[in-house]
Amino acid sequence: MNCNALAHITDSCFFRHGYTTDEARQIFCQYRRLQRWLEVEAALAVTQAELGVIPGAAAAVIADQAQLDRLDLAAVAQGIQDTDHSLIPLLSAWQAILPPEAARFLHYGATTQDIQDTAQALELRDALQAMERDLARLTHILAALAARHAGTVMIGRTHTQPALPFTFGLKVAGWLDELLRHQQRLQELRPRLLSAQLFGGVGTMASFGATGPELLARFSQRLGLTAPACAWHASRDRLAEYLAWLHLVNGTLARMANEITQLSRQEIGEVEEPFHAGKIGSSTMPHKRNPETCEQVVVLFRLVRACAAQAGDLLVSEHERDYRAVRLEWALLTDASLYTCGGLALAIRIADDLTVHTERMRRNAAAAAPLLASETLMFRLAEHIGKPAAHALLYDLAMRAAAEGKDFLALLLDDSTIRRHFDEEALRQAVAPEQYTGHAERLCRAIAQAAAAAAGGVPHAPPAGPPACPLLDGAGKCRLDTNHTE
Repeated sequence: MNCNALAHITDSCFFRHGYTTDEARQIFCQYRRLQRWLEVEAALAVTQAELGVIPGAAAAVIADQAQLDRLDLAAVAQGIQDTDHSLIPLLSAWQAILPPEAARFLHYGATTQDIQDTAQALELRDALQAMERDLARLTHILAALAARHAGTVMIGRTHTQPALPFTFGLKVAGWLDELLRHQQRLQELRPRLLSAQLFGGVGTMASFGATGPELLARFSQRLGLTAPACAWHASRDRLAEYLAWLHLVNGTLARMANEITQLSRQEIGEVEEPFHAGKIGSSTMPHKRNPETCEQVVVLFRLVRACAAQAGDLLVSEHERDYRAVRLEWALLTDASLYTCGGLALAIRIADDLTVHTERMRRNAAAAAPLLASETLMFRLAEHIGKPAAHALLYDLAMRAAAEGKDFLALLLDDSTIRRHFDEEALRQAVAPEQYTGHAERLCRAIAQAAAAAAGGVPHAPPAGPPACPLLDGAGKCRLDTNHTE
């Protein structure tokens, strides 16, 4: 194993699976990024040939030789250090293997950021495809969970304290409803984010001559990207919006994971993240069953939030181009995307095998039942003595129960005003938690059905992800990566 050169946590041979997925690492592979630059250059050359800007023979050779494994990558790396330019050394290495009649038409009229922004859009397209698939899979799992527990009564808590009867299905439906909005946002975001860039040095298209607008249209279509109205070299709202979306998605995952963590406390014990024999919670306390997968989802949210917080720095560029935003994006977009793919994978694992202790939910609700009924009792009593008086009476009794350690139901049964309007049997029925869940089950089933429809009948096994990187070997390893052997 030779992992000495791998410093980022997402590349760790030991810990990376807690932070991202192998699929995401392949999407953002350093070699795959350069390969995309070659592919964008090839698409430019072929499109220019269609319009008669460069010879068709030259474009054909350029497209045929757009293969990173044919280039001297050591020379490219050294060239980037020597020139402080991110693209020219790659083009120089490519030109070295091209015949002169083709080499002269490589990168014809484009500026560096045209190529790199367009390739980044292709990179994010692959990432969005993986995220969209996993969002659909997660909603599919949660929709089934919500429907299964639509009527499972539990304590509804506000400010961490027991409040009113609730159902576990409606809690899950709340997570689902957020995820459905994120899916809607993704559909709205996609055409704005996945946009080509081909405008030349300051956005005038002067270097492309009369063919500029048509070239942009065909170039964008060839790559499956939208054609923007004008250059966005200095206008980075697309990327800031993407980071904001990642922040929202991870916020929902973290809310879900944090709720599971809180409900798994031993004194509550209503749900538990997946556990398997051999999973260890502590090196000193053998009994521990820590919710570490859920905790890790919250960790990833915090990392994505840090990236999203810097998105504002992308929005202020100087004049027609300012590469500081681009260099910042390379780190922020990659990290936030890697963490999001990791968070989705962990959330799927949690939801797919979540343990729901329905009997513990029932017992907890039954133990808190008289207090949980304070609202329904207040409204029923208000029919006789008015709401202010009913609230004041029940408040006094509830505070006595808390201060004196007395049973709230016993205090209710002893109160003359209460007994004047309720016999003992009616009072006991009124405080039963299942009698006051309102429209919880109906709301839950409606959201679960909407989520199931949005998921489109996602199969239990995860579907195929983005296209495999052309640089991967049969074992899924990058043929060019000599630093990461396991």
